[in-house]
Amino acid sequence: MYRNTLILLIVLLTFGGKPGHAQDVRVNGFFSTDSAAIGEVIPYVLTASYPNNVQVLFPDSTYQFTPFESAGKRYFPTRTTGTISHDSVVYFLSTFELDSIQALKLPVFIVQKKDCLAVYAPADSLRLKFKVTMPLDSIAVDKLPLKANTAYQRVRQLFNYPVFLIGLAIVAVLALAAWLIFGKRIRQYFRLRRLQRNYRNFLSRFSGVIDRMGTTAPGTIAEEALWIWKKYMEDLEEYPFTKSTSREIVRRYSNDELARALRTIDRGIYGGYGTPPDPFRYLQDYSRQQFEKREAAIKHG
Repeated sequence: MYRNTLILLIVLLTFGGKPGHAQDVRVNGFFSTDSAAIGEVIPYVLTASYPNNVQVLFPDSTYQFTPFESAGKRYFPTRTTGTISHDSVVYFLSTFELDSIQALKLPVFIVQKKDCLAVYAPADSLRLKFKVTMPLDSIAVDKLPLKANTAYQRVRQLFNYPVFLIGLAIVAVLALAAWLIFGKRIRQYFRLRRLQRNYRNFLSRFSGVIDRMGTTAPGTIAEEALWIWKKYMEDLEEYPFTKSTSREIVRRYSNDELARALRTIDRGIYGGYGTPPDPFRYLQDYSRQQFEKREAAIKHG
């Protein structure tokens, strides 16, 4: 209903008359209401009738609508009747000034060869509606209608996101700098810790199995000890010891003593003769040598 009333007013104003001669430009502007509250958005209608050989410009959002502030606008299509064109724009304005009567007149700019000529609409005004009608400056302080409340009111503390983000950025920069400077040492430290922990675990398990052998290791104990050794060497050397035969291991490492120890263990397991602990002690010594080589490589890498 409100929108339809605006359109009807625009049509009546833009088509209500014609310019007197070819260069006449008629401008009219008015508020859609005669009163408004502070901050309320009020439509202001600006219309222009002009010869169709004249170019006109309406104020845009950069125009100073003092004492009002722009909250948007809506253009209507140009209508031409004979040689006369009609344009209209609805500006949506609001005011935060406290003057009881506030007026506004807006121009339409005629484009000329060197400059623009402003043609202003007649001033229109509106009355400001105040919700507080009591003249407070005329009442004594002790007679003001105030309600006292001294009870403690808990106020939720706001999280300081800017400070948090700044602190997080500083921590991230420091962490990156520390990683660039000490990253190699940090990686070296954790690699050594893992290497040493794995060796201690292997040594504890493997020594426990050897201690259970006595003078001759039964087939089950010998198999358990060989599997523990292969599993440790697989993690240390990154080679599939657990999936390789003794012959494949010897071919890869070309170590005569290692070959003799593995052949002796295989004969004891698969021949059913039992295996003396000496080959397993050699496997333990061989693992220690390989561990020390890898440890030295990490320290000097």
